[in-house]
Amino acid sequence: MTVPTVPHAEVTVDLSAIRDNVARLAQAAGSAATMAVVKADGYGHGLVPAAQAARAGGARWLGTAVLAEAIALREAGVDGRVLAWLAAPGEDYDTALTADIDLAAYATWQLDEIAAAARRTGVEARIHLKADTGLGRGGVMPADWQDTVEHALALESHGTVRLVGVWTHFAYADAPGHPTIAAQLDTFGDAVARAEKAGADLEVRHAANSAATLTLPDAHFDLVRPG
Repeated sequence: MTVPTVPHAEVTVDLSAIRDNVARLAQAAGSAATMAVVKADGYGHGLVPAAQAARAGGARWLGTAVLAEAIALREAGVDGRVLAWLAAPGEDYDTALTADIDLAAYATWQLDEIAAAARRTGVEARIHLKADTGLGRGGVMPADWQDTVEHALALESHGTVRLVGVWTHFAYADAPGHPTIAAQLDTFGDAVARAEKAGADLEVRHAANSAATLTLPDAHFDLVRPG
């Protein structure tokens, strides 16, 4: 008996809707640039098609969770700034740097790994330091922030990395008025101020996810990250 191979489900993705939704989010972001987050295969909509639609809608940046996703975008010919923010020890930073991908960092050991890749490839790494402002899901804790910033700036003085961004992520941005939002904004503002006082010349500060892009203009800063 031959078992039929008819699929049990079919998904039809309207790429023009993704394009138009990104355009609407970019409008809501005002003067801030828009990073369309296309992690997890574009949230199941197809990594490359979703990224291309987002770029057509005005996304100047793209965001991925892991490096493999960012590299896949480059291999497909997707241009523009791309930030990848999850990594494990021993990550292939050489390929990431030669593919012109921005990298998030959370600790001094990770900064050292990225700097080593920069020395091997001759490509200066663009770094976004993530401050854990209360979510508890990755990022530099406040007690370690000053040392981590100073470590990044020391590497920057050697020409291996450039600290271009400071960022964070909200715990309850989808609950407007939740007290953690204001608390996280205060902590983030302090982290940015301390980085700049230490000598960081930041290109972008970013915190707003999808909900904050729509409901929290005070969190737009230089860049928003709707998914």
